[in-house]
Amino acid sequence: MKRLISILIIFILTLGFIPVDKAYGETIDYYIDVKLTRPLVQNDYVNLTSTNGFIIYDKEDKENPLFSIEDTSIKAMPNNGHIDLMDSANNILYSLPSDGSLIIGPNNLEEPIITVEKDSYRGYIRLFINDGELIVINHVYLEDYLYGVVPREMSYTSPMEALKAQAVASRSFAMHNINKHAQEGFNLCDTTHCQAYAGYIYERSSTNQAVDETMGVLIYYEGEVIEAIYHSTSSGYTEDSSNVWGGSIPYLKSVEDHFSLDSPHNNWSFSIKLSDLNEKIIGAGINIGELQNIEIIETTSTNKVKNVKLIGSLGEEIITGERFRNIIGTTTLKSAWFRIKDSTSNTVNYAYVLDGNSLEPKVIDISKAQIIDGNNRRTVTRSAVVRATGNDRIRNFQQRSLISGEELVIEGSGYGHGVGMSQYGAKKMAEYGYTFEEILKYYYTGVDVF
Repeated sequence: MKRLISILIIFILTLGFIPVDKAYGETIDYYIDVKLTRPLVQNDYVNLTSTNGFIIYDKEDKENPLFSIEDTSIKAMPNNGHIDLMDSANNILYSLPSDGSLIIGPNNLEEPIITVEKDSYRGYIRLFINDGELIVINHVYLEDYLYGVVPREMSYTSPMEALKAQAVASRSFAMHNINKHAQEGFNLCDTTHCQAYAGYIYERSSTNQAVDETMGVLIYYEGEVIEAIYHSTSSGYTEDSSNVWGGSIPYLKSVEDHFSLDSPHNNWSFSIKLSDLNEKIIGAGINIGELQNIEIIETTSTNKVKNVKLIGSLGEEIITGERFRNIIGTTTLKSAWFRIKDSTSNTVNYAYVLDGNSLEPKVIDISKAQIIDGNNRRTVTRSAVVRATGNDRIRNFQQRSLISGEELVIEGSGYGHGVGMSQYGAKKMAEYGYTFEEILKYYYTGVDVF
């Protein structure tokens, strides 16, 4: 009788997961698999909690429970090609196949939530083993997934139209990238590699409302769901995707963004020790010896750094501004709109010059030297003057390092890669009375929203 009651409860509970059409947009009846990384303490087992126990289902048949577990706290542990679900005394309650074909649902009608270690999630938990590692997946309805994404990506205190714009952008991003991790056995991860996702505990009423009131709404370009890239704050202009990742995407074009100009991230600076920067460069696999100079050699039309030359005692390497950000850390070097200053206020850039007869060179201040080609003049850079060779053709004199202090000061503007929707700009547009559709169409060129 107890088993029958559990089955009836779960049948009713399952109906609760059937999506209901809302007033705007069509429902997307879609479950996705999200890999959980935050709650795991170790890889050899995971603790699960649900107030009224658990129900086991086939992943493809959520209407017919396979097994009921009355224990409210269980432990899942790999064991010889399967995954054992055990009680607090380590008694085996049920063995799952290691391929993730079965899922674990909560036996609770009023609060259909499962806690994984210390974090709680809607939907189901799916477990499988990959290369000996226990992988924990939240098998969750798309709209419920967005409940846990929107408040992680934008403050729940933001204006409602901005929250709606974020909800639609996040939904579109998820649908466009639905197979991003398909080869690994899931759809998306819970980190910023996909979108930040924190599950049930992070939900807020305002962000849930934004998701509900835009249910099913997506952003399209020529009939296809777009990859709705977004970032924290532009620096007056958003960036063309081709300048950041290469390849032109027609809806990710640069637009003027005066809505972001009063952001707290509009101007910032920080200092970094040369020894620390050297370690980071080596850690990134760049072997140029001791760092001697950094040159910004190319910028985009919006003044963001496109390419940087790193010059060391053993050689040089050109990298993109975005890779330089990643090397330093994207929360420290907040955007690619930056400039580099030597911390030594009286720094002079030196070059060696020979008069054609002498063996020993004279030293000049390269920052005051200019090259004249008959049409114009430009300031000499290290790429223009590399070395001087003595008259004996034996002695070589390298240009002295630009960096003479023990640290650099880097100044810049904006936060993030700058492509797509500026979240700060979206908030400001909402404050000015723009709708979420207008916000999205402003930042994504030539799109439709429905």
